[in-house]
Amino acid sequence: MEAPGGSVAPSPPASPSPSALAAQLTTGLVLGVLILCSAAGNACVVAAVSLERSLHNVAGYLIGSLAVTDLLVSVLVLPMAALYQVLGRWTLGPAACDLFISLDVLCCTSSILHLCAIALDRYWAVTEPVAYVRRRTPRRAAALIGLPWLGGFLISIPPVLGWRTPEDRADPDACSISRHPGYTVYSTFGAFYIPLVLMLVLYGRIFRAARFRIRKTVRKAGAGGGPPGPGLADTRLGPSPPRGHLPLPRGGPGPPDPAAPDPGRAAEAKRKAALARERKTVKTLGIIMGTFILCWLPFFIVALVLPFCRPPCPLPGSLGALINWLGYSNSLLNPIIYAYFNKDFQNAFKKIVSALSTRSQRRKFPFYAEESEAQGGLTKDAEQTGAELGLRRGSPGSRSHALSPRPF
Repeated sequence: MEAPGGSVAPSPPASPSPSALAAQLTTGLVLGVLILCSAAGNACVVAAVSLERSLHNVAGYLIGSLAVTDLLVSVLVLPMAALYQVLGRWTLGPAACDLFISLDVLCCTSSILHLCAIALDRYWAVTEPVAYVRRRTPRRAAALIGLPWLGGFLISIPPVLGWRTPEDRADPDACSISRHPGYTVYSTFGAFYIPLVLMLVLYGRIFRAARFRIRKTVRKAGAGGGPPGPGLADTRLGPSPPRGHLPLPRGGPGPPDPAAPDPGRAAEAKRKAALARERKTVKTLGIIMGTFILCWLPFFIVALVLPFCRPPCPLPGSLGALINWLGYSNSLLNPIIYAYFNKDFQNAFKKIVSALSTRSQRRKFPFYAEESEAQGGLTKDAEQTGAELGLRRGSPGSRSHALSPRPF
């Protein structure tokens, strides 16, 4: 999102010296790599949600929709922003500038609001797990996915309808968002500050609920640390002793059984596992909120303060560019945080990579691929024939092997 006032926008260079040309090439290369990585990462997430059935749920659809917004940022917004940054001035005309700003605000705001929807879905899943399963309907999923897009549209469309100042397009070499004070407050609070407060509240309650459950598990483990009562080890599976022969009492003195579990060690192990889960919860929530705040807070502070500066506040062009692209980099980090740390997504990515590698092997070695398929078909035919023979013979061993998917 371009900051208001054009201060975050790059300033045009006076003359293209060799050092300036080298800086432009370096900047273009770095931004090109960022755009390609962001587009590839989000495209992988979209493909994983589309192909993996285990991700066909509300949480998976939300992350997939988030990846779509970030993919649109990478494909539609970042190339024009990179061109603007490298050239140092806007060269595409006022109509393209309006389109660029509208897409920028729409996609970036929708991406931020998707993070709120994901936080809300996680809050319901943690605090009301039973009701969450019952209420996990297609209508709720559509609402959680549609509202962020609607919010982005409501924040991006007012400048197109005239909510801006005459100075916004006075400089043909600059392209920035509306500097109107009313729109500045409306857009910054709607796109960031209100979602930030909501996410802090939701993730704070998620952390408290998770910590309560974990510590409850620790207390149960500590309460169960006494001597165990009669269990399966005390149940005799053999024949009963003959009448007139009473069994010796088992509670008398004797050497301790080395194979018996130590209740203290078991309780300590449960306590350590629970504390490890609590540390992991803190780490995960810290990464989610820390990344979001680090990427977007500097930009929205500048976006809120600059239009009200009288006289205009000076902002170095390099600092403005860093703040601007720090916000854009959130589209690169979102798939890493929300998808690649998820085991279901990891399995889906492995399947996609395996399918792509198999397809490339078939293209490079068609004879080997045909031979492998033929061998696989023969193996399946042999297994099916063996299973049918086992069922016909009716032997218990062969029947168990024929009906079970694994030979154990």
